[in-house]
Amino acid sequence: MEELSGFLYFFIAVLLIILIICYAALAIFLNNFNKKVYGEPSIMAWIPFVNIFLLGKLTFNRDAGYGLVALFVLSCTLTMQIDRMTIVFSLPSVLQMILGAVFAGAFVTTLIFGIRKYGRLKNNNSNNKNKDTKSTKEVEEIAKANDDFFNN
Repeated sequence: MEELSGFLYFFIAVLLIILIICYAALAIFLNNFNKKVYGEPSIMAWIPFVNIFLLGKLTFNRDAGYGLVALFVLSCTLTMQIDRMTIVFSLPSVLQMILGAVFAGAFVTTLIFGIRKYGRLKNNNSNNKNKDTKSTKEVEEIAKANDDFFNN
């Protein structure tokens, strides 16, 4: 029995380390992504739950960020205990599981689109740095391409 509990503690420790590494990688990515889009890093990338909003906002728009946060909140259960009385706020368990799966799919999809958009922004910036002088027509074409990309 002692070996089993030792293995369980080891498994939990490894899982916790993996989660911390993933969280830090997401925060660093969102920091760099915000720097490419707005020109400055964002502290919001390091705040739990707010980084979900930031991912949606940077990838698509503000409404997508609010949608991701809403899916996350609806798929959670809030339990409060006040003077020996427990209050549980949650949706029915089946609906909660469905919304959790929808949130996971939406989060992964948004992350993939965000990585793709970041890659395009990075390539556009490196291509723009290679050309020192641009005509007004070239600048307008780049702006139109960026507008088309951001609106899709």
